[in-house]
Amino acid sequence: MTRKLGSNWSRFAWAAVVLLCVVAAAAPALAGAGSFQLRTSEVSEVSGGWHVFCQLSLPKAPALAHTPMKFLFTKTVVYERALVDNSADPVVNRTPVVNQTPSVESLDVDFSDPTGKIFNRTRFDFSLTRTRGYESGEYKVQVRTTDGVDIGSPASLVLKGDNPVVDRRSITFNAKEKPIKKVDTGVDGGAKVAANGANDDSPAAATVSTDVVASGTAAPFIPPEAFQKTPEEEAKEHPKGCGCAIPGIDRTREAGLLAGLPVVLGLAAARRRRRARRASSPQ
Repeated sequence: MTRKLGSNWSRFAWAAVVLLCVVAAAAPALAGAGSFQLRTSEVSEVSGGWHVFCQLSLPKAPALAHTPMKFLFTKTVVYERALVDNSADPVVNRTPVVNQTPSVESLDVDFSDPTGKIFNRTRFDFSLTRTRGYESGEYKVQVRTTDGVDIGSPASLVLKGDNPVVDRRSITFNAKEKPIKKVDTGVDGGAKVAANGANDDSPAAATVSTDVVASGTAAPFIPPEAFQKTPEEEAKEHPKGCGCAIPGIDRTREAGLLAGLPVVLGLAAARRRRRARRASSPQ
């Protein structure tokens, strides 16, 4: 009997352990249980942004009045405005996208009222802007706590607006060319031959020349001014002569000085001879 009670007690202990493990594993899910709803699933763009209103509900009131949470926006469809052939205005194409990295917005959600009392549910609003990388299209929105627990189920959000235009028109190379205007003159600007109806074998056609004849006089290739000397070139040339000219004396005075030079030399020689005689004569 004792062995049977011990066996039942062992079974009861194992069942309690398993139950505790299940409760421990389900605790985060229960703590994260709640609901997340968007007050409207479509939001229009105003001044480059979208204002989103939502409602959050938790199983119990959080410990903090302002609880930090993460809002994840995963792009699913892009509204592309494109210029296409045979359409003057841009057309909107819904382009599905997959495997997109979600954009995360970390926000503090207020669960309290003006008196400071904390509740388990609240209404919250925030804004999304194009400067943050958002554009017109469809998104999947998921709210998550900072420890990774999802609040409620994902919701679908449509951001309405006009994205930048993309040119999708094809390039055509067979555009119609303008017709070439027929010129009623001969080759190289010459007069039309046989304009009076005569054929090429007529004497009138043979006497007409298509050569281009020059008329008038053209300016020379090198102008006459190129052969004239500049004042700088004339200053470099010196007058030819013996090189014995004295600056500041004109030609007439120079000739007079040259003519009286032998007389001066003779007088100087006579004076030297007289001095030599006086020096050699006895005193």
